[in-house]
Amino acid sequence: MKTSHSSFISLQSFLCITLGMCAFFGSAQINDDAYLFNTYQDYGKLPRETAYGHLNKSTLINGESLGFTVYLFDKYTKRSSIVTRNVYCTIENSAGKILKKKLILATNGVASGSIEIDSVFASGNYIFKAFTNWMKNFEEQNFYVQHIKVINPEDNNNNEEEEDYFDIEAQFLPEGGHLVLDIKNTVGVVVKDDYGFGVPNLRGTLTDGYDLELTNFITNAFGIAKFEFTPKSRRIYKVEFDDEEETVVTLDSGKARGIAMSLKDLDNKLALVFRTNASTLPTIANQTFKLTFSNGNQLNATDIKFGDNSEITTLISHDDLFTGINIITLFDATNQPMLERLYFKHNGISHLKTQAVNVIASKDSLEISIAAKNINNQEIHNLSISVLPEGTKSYNHHHNIVSYTFLKPYVKGRIENAKYYFTAINKKKILELDNLLLTQGWSSYDWTTIFNNPPVKRFEFEDGLTINASLNNTKGNKFVIYPQQNTPTITLELKDGQRNFITKGLLPMEGETLKIGVVDKNDRVERPNLYVQFSPTEIPQLSGAFASLKYSNNSGYSFNSDRPILDESWKNIQELDEVVLTAKKEEERFEKIKRFNKGRVDVFTDSQRKNTTDFASYIATKGFRVFQDPRDPRSLIIQLPRRTTFQDNSSQMRPLIYLNNLLIDQEDHRFLMDLDMSTLDYVIIDKQGLGEGMRGANGVIKIFTNSELRTREYNITRDAGQEIKVPLAFSARKKFYAPTYSSYSTDFFENYGVIDWFSHCTVDKDGYIKFKIKDTKNKQLKLFIEGIANDGSFISEEKLINSN
Repeated sequence: MKTSHSSFISLQSFLCITLGMCAFFGSAQINDDAYLFNTYQDYGKLPRETAYGHLNKSTLINGESLGFTVYLFDKYTKRSSIVTRNVYCTIENSAGKILKKKLILATNGVASGSIEIDSVFASGNYIFKAFTNWMKNFEEQNFYVQHIKVINPEDNNNNEEEEDYFDIEAQFLPEGGHLVLDIKNTVGVVVKDDYGFGVPNLRGTLTDGYDLELTNFITNAFGIAKFEFTPKSRRIYKVEFDDEEETVVTLDSGKARGIAMSLKDLDNKLALVFRTNASTLPTIANQTFKLTFSNGNQLNATDIKFGDNSEITTLISHDDLFTGINIITLFDATNQPMLERLYFKHNGISHLKTQAVNVIASKDSLEISIAAKNINNQEIHNLSISVLPEGTKSYNHHHNIVSYTFLKPYVKGRIENAKYYFTAINKKKILELDNLLLTQGWSSYDWTTIFNNPPVKRFEFEDGLTINASLNNTKGNKFVIYPQQNTPTITLELKDGQRNFITKGLLPMEGETLKIGVVDKNDRVERPNLYVQFSPTEIPQLSGAFASLKYSNNSGYSFNSDRPILDESWKNIQELDEVVLTAKKEEERFEKIKRFNKGRVDVFTDSQRKNTTDFASYIATKGFRVFQDPRDPRSLIIQLPRRTTFQDNSSQMRPLIYLNNLLIDQEDHRFLMDLDMSTLDYVIIDKQGLGEGMRGANGVIKIFTNSELRTREYNITRDAGQEIKVPLAFSARKKFYAPTYSSYSTDFFENYGVIDWFSHCTVDKDGYIKFKIKDTKNKQLKLFIEGIANDGSFISEEKLINSN
């Protein structure tokens, strides 16, 4: 992870003006600010990583699969976090019980998987989480949380609609945190229903104790508004709402002493106004306050004084602000935080968009091609795409990749439809986002924690599994760990007297076992007797509070209970598709082997394994002379005819022979007489011996076996390794299978069906993203695209396409 985690002091040259009188905006002194800056630096010393999960749907039906892609980021740079490979994903019920869990493997900061929504899930709401071990070091919510809804057709209560009646909850939040008497205050308003969703277009009227209307406001689509007023002592202020119940809320009494703040965005500058009343000014006139701007890692500060002025205003250039969140805090002379306000700067975030979409019908499929000319396919990039019917009601995520990366980690509360503020950004949305931040109050960075409890590294970054192997009655100091699907062969040699070894970075997949051999003094691999401990051994429980909003209760659904929603025959189709996919993967694997190895590569098929009598017969057809060693009839001699004679059996004239990357003793080729051809995967023959120097003058033969080809393995000796069960392995990344629905023309499929999901899409050399989907005969489809590109750019879009 490339990032600087040290904070710095930046004494900005802020332009200061006053309203009525000139205010002095002093420069911060490093010595005076040492405690504040050093403490903040200590708190941000440990790097942070955040996670965003793109789920193919938010409402799922039993029998479907939840597809997901998890993106990991360095919290400060907003670049992909590449230090972590282990990503944990869970689904739990409302009581916190984990129902499904997986360990998935991240590559270049991107991991993906799928979870079957089976009979374990009754109809209801569930919580999906994605996190890493490192995230457990911090109180901040850096992990990903999302609610999902499950529809189980077999439940009897599926068609029950929730009641439309609700009570409203109104909160009035003074900007900065305090309502102060006898000065103008800005107050944010949040009006929510019982389910936590904003009540839109609700009019509120502020009155004083004499029923005099002072001002009014109307909530926006998310129940948010703001107003200004000057509270007086001994007055009772109420807000009357024009809802059906004519709700009346009494405001809290203001403070007789204190400071209030107000922020106004002036396009290229921010105006920060600080006000105090006559009873407070004499006691603070000569005090020095610190005004800080931070983003969780960096801290900029300057000093301010009221002097003889009860109101001072500072103008701050946008260029002096951080991209993304800015935590604006006012401290008193003793470094106690007094006021705080969040502000978001959009400039500096790189948004990319794909271009035209082309759809070609091909038999029962649609071939989709999306132009993405602005994405550099030579840099790290990945797009995940959910394909759903145009009228879908099952994709109701509150966040997209930008809002969850740049906003969510810095606020405490739950944000309704946060992606709205980061899609098709305009002045209206910028203003609405600022009103939202006004109502969020203090940031997720708690100053009490910053000053008193900086995070301690108790959990490590995880790059695969670690083993600690202890030697029990095992002779030898050289060990070989056999290769796995994602882990190459590992050899290691112990020092004299060393009785254990630790190996990191193992990436076993589900179904794989760990196999370790010990090499004796004759370079033969034997079975050791090891006691092996793994870390991690299980998926950890992620504890602690988190903020996540459910989905609105307007997603009623209905279906014919006598007619199944899913065609159960889809499972058979899935099995057939898996065979085809496996064959394709094998073809790609063999092509890769041929591309990266010199010489001739022979890949064995099941038929060849069955019809090849023994290795001697096979290698004799490749231009080698093969005969029994007259000194040992159980051993073979293999030579190149052009360089040897029948009588010359010197080891210097024989080719080098490797078995699974382990060089075999040239004087002992007895294993070739007993080689089990049923486990033969492929053979590389390089008669020039390139890359082996003088040793390879007589050619090189590399033999690779695969123990999974048969339950009985080939062993160099009677037992060439110790097999060890892996307690926790990575889930295989499988092709996503959309179920076959009983009908694609129903309203239910249009609202809740799934067409396909693609977790890892990349741009080809011509600048296109291409994939194929089933033609469900829906006239229009909707693509939900999330991803990263060009080392720091973000993609988040919805595309409506015509299927014909």
